[in-house]
Amino acid sequence: MKSGHTAILQIEKPGLQTSVQDLGRPQGASWGLPIGGAADGFAIQVANLLLGNSLDAAALEITLGGFRAQFLHTTSFALAGADCQARLDGQILLPNAVYRGVKGQTLQLAAPAQGVRTYLALPGGIDVPVLWGSRSTLLSAQLGGWDGRVLHKGDLIAARRRDKLRPACAVAMPERGQIVRFIAGPQWQELGLEGQKNFTAQNWKVDAKSNRMGLRLNGNQLSMEIPIEMASHAVMAGTVQLPANGLPIILLSDAQVTGGYPVIAQIIQADLWRLGQLRPGESFFLLPVEQAEALSALARQQAWFKRLASAIATCT
Repeated sequence: MKSGHTAILQIEKPGLQTSVQDLGRPQGASWGLPIGGAADGFAIQVANLLLGNSLDAAALEITLGGFRAQFLHTTSFALAGADCQARLDGQILLPNAVYRGVKGQTLQLAAPAQGVRTYLALPGGIDVPVLWGSRSTLLSAQLGGWDGRVLHKGDLIAARRRDKLRPACAVAMPERGQIVRFIAGPQWQELGLEGQKNFTAQNWKVDAKSNRMGLRLNGNQLSMEIPIEMASHAVMAGTVQLPANGLPIILLSDAQVTGGYPVIAQIIQADLWRLGQLRPGESFFLLPVEQAEALSALARQQAWFKRLASAIATCT
């Protein structure tokens, strides 16, 4: 256990990869640190809203299910993201909903049929120390979260706030779809018309080597019309790099803050959450949009969160 708070959850089976995440370290890039945080920033905020937490509270990010834990004390909890057919003492739970776990009950998550990551929120967020402005785990640097590592069997999890009974509530999440939108990157023109058409017309597949640092894409190789020697430059989650092998890499939460590959595109902020739920072998299309549409999509997403927060508030 990481603090003086009472443990309310004991990990019995952590699954493939379960770590503590929040919305990361937005200021981290100025220190050379990856921003990190939840790979699906949308779902973790929904889980926190359901429990009345601040949007940036820490939660457990559970990758591809296979998770089991026992409640040591009675408490409310929320699940959001990939539907893992969660069960509480065998009873099937709805996804994207808030529930109450009773002392002694077991919460179990199976492998999801779709999506990759599920977020488990507890009242006030997971209680781990703040490091460099965040409670998130940067696994590549073994920094933050739970001693910089994934959770193990036997770990005891505490919440930062005393339990407050929450009304039963479930949320209908937006469809993830098969389209991810982007705006042109600094080297988009150098890709040439043929390369641009090839980038947007084909069905890209996620490579098995993908992780929280980036999605590696498989498809028809791209090439720049004129080879470019790049100096190292700033990159961020959603940046689409084109390495020499012609297969794009889309950077995710734990990506480095600088890179030297040509940047042909930037995934719009409103669609970043979709990347965090793409699994190896899954395919999708990339759709170009203008900056105005990207900003409009973000405004609509923020308005959706405000409506959700208002609706949940009327239930309490």
